[in-house]
Amino acid sequence: MAKRPFSWFVGVNKSRVVKDLENNPDLEMKLGRYRGRFIKWCAKERTIYEEDIFDEVNTFIEKYINSRLCNLDNKLWKSISKEILERDNYTCRYCGKIGGKLEVDHIVPISKGGTNELNNLTAACLRCNRQKRDKMPEEFEAWKLSRA
Repeated sequence: MAKRPFSWFVGVNKSRVVKDLENNPDLEMKLGRYRGRFIKWCAKERTIYEEDIFDEVNTFIEKYINSRLCNLDNKLWKSISKEILERDNYTCRYCGKIGGKLEVDHIVPISKGGTNELNNLTAACLRCNRQKRDKMPEEFEAWKLSRA
């Protein structure tokens, strides 16, 4: 399979992105576990757009980290899900059910400014996660009490 004409340039850009991140450790910390993915994405972006590491990091965070990862990268989402379920001992945060059909829930929903950071993710049983929808935890608890 022939390489794309600009693929050599992407390789050069990757080393530039790595160097930019090394010169700005605070940006590298902001990216955390998404560093590798950012480098690949940014190298391709730089074939079209002018270099600006600060703008690139902010665009990447907004476009990928603060959006629903399950719609963008299944492999990454599965590894994060496994990590969250193990961390939470396969126990639903909302009803305490252990095992069964568990999902990963955004404590603060994406629609209300939540992110995919690990401290905003929790294990939830299928029923609780579907009932919670885009409610905040306090709203969900109040909703459950009103139905009891």
